[in-house]
Amino acid sequence: MAEALVKRMGMTKEAADARVLELLALVRLPEPDKQVVKYPHQLSGGMRQRVMIAMAIACEPEILFADEPTTALDVTVQAQVLELMGDLRQRLGMAMVIITHDLGVVATHTDKIAVMYGGEVVEIAPTKELFANMRHPYTEALMKSIPRLDRAPGERMPAIAGTPPDPVADRVGCAFAPRCAYATDKCHKEHPELTDAGNGHAYRCFFPLGGK
Repeated sequence: MAEALVKRMGMTKEAADARVLELLALVRLPEPDKQVVKYPHQLSGGMRQRVMIAMAIACEPEILFADEPTTALDVTVQAQVLELMGDLRQRLGMAMVIITHDLGVVATHTDKIAVMYGGEVVEIAPTKELFANMRHPYTEALMKSIPRLDRAPGERMPAIAGTPPDPVADRVGCAFAPRCAYATDKCHKEHPELTDAGNGHAYRCFFPLGGK
């Protein structure tokens, strides 16, 4: 972390070392002066995640990309890390892009959602709008796959039939068509463009849920 500050921010080694301690304190790492000399295996999963966040914000980015930021963390630590990231976003005035499969994280910690399939955005909308008025069949399938406590004993969780598309293969038509319950010949032969549904909501589908 100090090396990046020296090379990217032009700090002296002494200033960089002091800034590292400030950053570790900013991400709420307990006793940063003691933790800074430890090896990664000597830190807990939550502490390592805090160090990674400190490294990510060290050079004062305008946008922070967080790829699966809560993976392998228990529920309590997940909540702490997400709260920290939200606080840092507001305090530092930076935008944040969270890449995740956890729809619970998406629902509670984002302002806008872009649903991607086969390497392209298939639906994008403000968070509340998307959960209340999803238009793309893939979005619907994702929502149905969320674990729920009210499922009957032994009831199987809905799954999306088929397999994901080959990311390097030539593609004709809609990427989701082979797995879509609503697909027609048109979906297999033509590629849909993003359609503006208003209010910041757009979808990539010829036959959107709820009609056009």
